Amino acid sequence: MDFTIREYQDADYTSCEALVNEAWGFDDIFAPPAFADLAKCLYAKGAALGSNYKRIVELDGEVGGLIFGLNQHLKKPGLSLGFRLSMLFRILRVKCEKPPTKAEFINAIENHELNRRKLINKTRNEIVLFVVGKKFKGKGLGTALWSTFLKDFKESGIETIVVETNKLGASSFYEQLGFQHLGDFDSPLHAFATPGGQPCIYTYEC
Repeated sequence: MDFTIREYQDADYTSCEALVNEAWGFDDIFAPPAFADLAKCLYAKGAALGSNYKRIVELDGEVGGLIFGLNQHLKKPGLSLGFRLSMLFRILRVKCEKPPTKAEFINAIENHELNRRKLINKTRNEIVLFVVGKKFKGKGLGTALWSTFLKDFKESGIETIVVETNKLGASSFYEQLGFQHLGDFDSPLHAFATPGGQPCIYTYEC
């Protein structure tokens, strides 16, 4: 099966956001649609802007998956002031028709980051976002993305990679790749998408 792994381009964003929404179900969690679109943008575009390593995999001309990461040896990424202000403006304007409310959503983000940092600090080499579309699963795209990611990180001198996942989500996949469980943490943000799940951090020794 022929597929291509290449660097992410801005033109890929719409396809990547759609994959993220498919995986986490923002359209089902948040209402009205404007609130769901805001959540998708915060998560997907925030991950794209906050990563300095971005690769996508194409199959038959379609984006089938992506892997974004942080590499301490590459130029430091950052969310622009313009992006932050645009998100703040959208948060202020958006209305909610059902829980979670805006306040619950914002508090969930803050508590998520606070609890997560008890396990890992900001200076880390990390998989920020790793998604393969449902119709592309079982075709080796995820393994190929991970192999490319690992090779590039090893070549840049990285010794340890971390990833955030959920025990009801992709934890078994990461265990198969050789990741080891570091610890669990509480996250109301995860609870929106994975009720009853357990957010956790895994590490991989290169």
